[in-house]
Amino acid sequence: MHIRKPTQVKALSFKVIGFICLSSIIGVNAQQVIEERSVPLDTSYLESKNELEDYILDTGDVLNIEFVNVPELNGLFKINELGEIYFKRIKSTYVRGLTINELTQLLEERYKEFLVNPEIYIRINTYKSIRVSIRGEVKAPGVISLPAYISTSFATSLDVFDNKQSSLDSDNNISKRNKNSSYLSLSTNKNVNGDSLINSNNLIKRNNDYITTLSNAIQKAGGLTSSSDISKLEITREIPLGNGGGKKRAIVNFLPYIRNADASSDMRLFDGDDIFIPRLKEKDLTIIPDSILSGLSPRFINVSVGGRIENPSTVKIPIEGSLSDAMNLTGPRKPLSGEIYLIRYNQDGTLLRKGISYSSSAPPGSPKNPYLLAGDSITVKNSILGRTSGTLRAITEPFAGIFATKELMEGLYEK
Repeated sequence: MHIRKPTQVKALSFKVIGFICLSSIIGVNAQQVIEERSVPLDTSYLESKNELEDYILDTGDVLNIEFVNVPELNGLFKINELGEIYFKRIKSTYVRGLTINELTQLLEERYKEFLVNPEIYIRINTYKSIRVSIRGEVKAPGVISLPAYISTSFATSLDVFDNKQSSLDSDNNISKRNKNSSYLSLSTNKNVNGDSLINSNNLIKRNNDYITTLSNAIQKAGGLTSSSDISKLEITREIPLGNGGGKKRAIVNFLPYIRNADASSDMRLFDGDDIFIPRLKEKDLTIIPDSILSGLSPRFINVSVGGRIENPSTVKIPIEGSLSDAMNLTGPRKPLSGEIYLIRYNQDGTLLRKGISYSSSAPPGSPKNPYLLAGDSITVKNSILGRTSGTLRAITEPFAGIFATKELMEGLYEK
């Protein structure tokens, strides 16, 4: 016993020393991990992104204007139909075409007559409705109107905020005389790339649900097509007159929006913006499913079917449904029916009137079974034999009636 005790004590000492060393190593590693994970933030992160630097004021905008230390001049000011705002002391002022920074400078200059070193802050309380044009590979290109404060679902538009501040202040605020580059940062041939993976599902997570963006315009234009090249989408915008005028263009990669739920490329739109979606050399069959899941394209469209068909009506078919889908929902065709007649407005606004030699076995998208667009009108016409039999019926019906009457009268006389 006396021989084993020192050995046990020695073993215990080694265990204690080993535990202390291991603890120190783990502590050092943990400290390194914490240091690696801590990301230093510069105070510039808190500054306004100033994405409204190029926003041009016009009729319908409502401005919240604050005069520092002169509260009696503060208030909400709406730009009227003439592009003017009525201010105390300086009366009517023409503001149409100005930016926030330009109006701030103008008012500070005008109020120097009444105030010592006037300091003015302006932010937009309510935005005017805007009109943008969208061209290229969308279902219904053209000029579209978008209301202010529109959400991604197109379900709600916000009302005027009744003098209350809202969670939109971070988007609406324009810092006084901040002339740094805007958040949108449109410039000639500048690429806005959003290839970074954020989320693998198709639920768009965004903090700009109450501003009008690129996705809103695509939704309003009926959605994308299988030939939409949204990796090279173009936006052209007017430059404010105070910045020299003219136009500038951005090339936007919009694929991450529908593929990775990345809303960083969902750029804010301003009044007068022009959007162009080029055409792919070959169709991409994943575009439509992805755009449906991300909310850019509707699942179904409405087309009307009439004529010699059993159930003429307006039916709902998939967004890239073909003529056979509509015929299956309203058919079968009646006997002696002929070719199918299609009436449609083309993407360039012209009217298409076309006869189709329909075949239910033809592949979708072929000349005998074309894809349909929302609003298409389809009529199943009579065949030549059907028209002939109809003509003969119209001619013989009066004689058949006369013959039947004659037979009836003769039968009465015989009795």
